[in-house]
Amino acid sequence: MKLHQKGFLLVTLSKNNILWDDELIVQTFIEYNIFGDYSEKTIRIALDELSAAGLITRVEEKLEMNKQRAKLLFRYQLSDFGRARMIDTGLLDG
Repeated sequence: MKLHQKGFLLVTLSKNNILWDDELIVQTFIEYNIFGDYSEKTIRIALDELSAAGLITRVEEKLEMNKQRAKLLFRYQLSDFGRARMIDTGLLDG
């Protein structure tokens, strides 16, 4: 049984230290065999929720122009609180 997507995002960040949201999205697409704008937006919302809860932090941002459209990208890192919660819930060994 696979982890829920938020759990997967947390575990992936714990293994990689810092990742751009686009990198997290690609890894999530591969893991769950999903694709498309809807899935991408769902993952971005999950990242926003994890950030709002204090489990991950945004450490950098950049504006990328793509096909005459601006896209705001964030670089995320697992917070100390997020690491503690992962240990508490069994997502990470203490």
